[in-house]
Amino acid sequence: MSSWGRRAALAVAALAVLALLLGAGRWERSREIRHQAAGMRKVEALIGPLDNASLSGYRVLPGYDCLVYRRGTNPYALELCVDGTGRVIEAIDRRTVDRSIWSLTFEPGSSPVRVDRAEVERLLARMGAPAS
Repeated sequence: MSSWGRRAALAVAALAVLALLLGAGRWERSREIRHQAAGMRKVEALIGPLDNASLSGYRVLPGYDCLVYRRGTNPYALELCVDGTGRVIEAIDRRTVDRSIWSLTFEPGSSPVRVDRAEVERLLARMGAPAS
């Protein structure tokens, strides 16, 4: 095989490895998004309707706002964080010592979990939160 043939074969092999790595990265990204979204949906189901009697607080942060819900004596047991379009980008379950956090803050636009942003705004205003 000529040196040109060897170079061409190496280039093809390098492109094949690159394509394989890109495919694996995309698969891992989508798997992680699904995992994080499943945890967020679990917390959302535990909370139930956003406007319920267990709503105990809020956090207003740059880029997103959070609603906090009581369970038993724990006023911070469950938390759902929402961006300006209603995408849930973080959810926290603090019902046990080993809290669970699901987050897509690293890529908020990828969250498939949504809530009514207008309702979040209404609840924040009712609790006296500063306008975001």
